[in-house]
Amino acid sequence: MLDPVKLRVLRSVVETGSIRASSEALGYTPSAVSQHLTSLRRETGLELVERSGRGITVTAHARQLAAEAGPALDALSTLERTVKDLRSGRTGTLRLGYATSIAATWIPELARDVRQAYPDLGLELALRDCSCEDLAEAGMDIVVGESTMTVPPEDWEVHEILEEGYVALVGAGHSLAAHSTVLLKDLADEAWVTDDPLDSFWFDRIGAACRAAGFSPRVEINPNDFPTVLGFVATGDYVSVQPSVIGQNLRPDVTAIPLAPPAPRRRLRVQIRRPIARNPATQFIVQRIHAVAAKRAAEIPGVLHLVDGAAPPDRVPVAQVLPVVQVS
Repeated sequence: MLDPVKLRVLRSVVETGSIRASSEALGYTPSAVSQHLTSLRRETGLELVERSGRGITVTAHARQLAAEAGPALDALSTLERTVKDLRSGRTGTLRLGYATSIAATWIPELARDVRQAYPDLGLELALRDCSCEDLAEAGMDIVVGESTMTVPPEDWEVHEILEEGYVALVGAGHSLAAHSTVLLKDLADEAWVTDDPLDSFWFDRIGAACRAAGFSPRVEINPNDFPTVLGFVATGDYVSVQPSVIGQNLRPDVTAIPLAPPAPRRRLRVQIRRPIARNPATQFIVQRIHAVAAKRAAEIPGVLHLVDGAAPPDRVPVAQVLPVVQVS
């Protein structure tokens, strides 16, 4: 049986392309890394690295071995964490997946509160740019995000938590920056940047609203992360349309302007696997998420905190005639 320690060393060397860089990442000496590679070469009968000048070149065999060892090493790491939890007296682990749009503003507060209230609970967090259904299939116990299904799945308990509109992001020096609201059609002639995949249901919702306004958004930049979106918007040459909750705590050279009706809206939900729905820690997490949603609703115009799937009577907006996209 191949030694997992040696396989981890190999994977590190493949990732870094350097024995020295791998030794620094792993906390080993360079000679220890070389010894592990030599030992693994003897065990496998494969040449794993070749000398190249003063450095090394990783062979194709090494890359394939490291890639195929990855899932096994990850599974072993999960098992090792389970043993550590049991040894330390932890009462279990909850796996929580969450959407990109709430990553920076909701999840750090939630993780802090859960760890303070349940110090013996293992909390695993996973950021995914996907739907609730994708997160569920990834093995999460609790997921926070949007759903592509109108009918809740039978094996999940669902809590609607928030309904919101969208904002246009423009550079601080952009001609629209001083506006209190903006119509989608005002963005028709602008170059767009978005981190949503252009074939996703997230962007299709915005695209459909734009088409209803008489144009198709001209997306020129499509990075896979939000900070890059902000960087392009800050130049003043690009605009972006994003959910309202993202419009908080932006960099100072970017301005968020609420989209005036008619404009799309979306809902966020919490989905919980039914076997753990009555778990005290699970209920605490749902309560804290509702508390954060209520706070955001009080801070951001047009954002509604949902209780039992509906907004409290005193929070129903005047713009109830807005087309609400029911994707949750």
